Amino acid sequence: MTETTKSVWIEKLKSAKKAGLLQNDRKKIHYTFDDQTEMVEEYDAKTNLLLIRKWRQKPSSGLKTAATSDSWTFEIGQNYETRPIADNTLGMIESTTTPIFSRNDKNDCFEIRIRNLPYSIDTYQLTIDKDKREFVLRTTNKKYFKRFSIVDLDRLNLPLEENNLSYSYANNTLIITYKKPKAILDLEKQVHDELKNLNMKKEGDSDCAVN
Repeated sequence: MTETTKSVWIEKLKSAKKAGLLQNDRKKIHYTFDDQTEMVEEYDAKTNLLLIRKWRQKPSSGLKTAATSDSWTFEIGQNYETRPIADNTLGMIESTTTPIFSRNDKNDCFEIRIRNLPYSIDTYQLTIDKDKREFVLRTTNKKYFKRFSIVDLDRLNLPLEENNLSYSYANNTLIITYKKPKAILDLEKQVHDELKNLNMKKEGDSDCAVN
């Protein structure tokens, strides 16, 4: 990583249009970038822990579709407003035992949780594909396979280090943690310092663009 790589992301955040809202013990920050891409971050108001980061792209055609302007892609956190989708043809709904992948960070580490995995901990094999900058999870019984990345590490082009990676298992959930490098911790502090200058409205004060 170079300081230039780090500063590009910081400058992107600084130059974006921002609106802040305090709501239900959360700080919500709405960013609109030059290309009209939107990002919303939600922080715990007491601990400053990042709970949600979600993105929405502006449709190139100017028309709304299910996959564009009304759809948020969650980078951190989970969309709890989503409900199992009914199959009107067969009268069936999506299985509640399908593995659910989400990222839920801590102050000192990135945390990935995969729920609804019924296999014992010795079944899982977790490796790093450094060429593709991806983490690779597979099971010895060949029942589950997934590749995933941690976007924060990619934004700064930081190397993926195996000694930062660990995992545990409890309650049908595989918990994967990756210790945050110092460069990430420094960047997060810089972002928090920048947000201190943002005028945070309280719910009910006036309209705010935060969703």
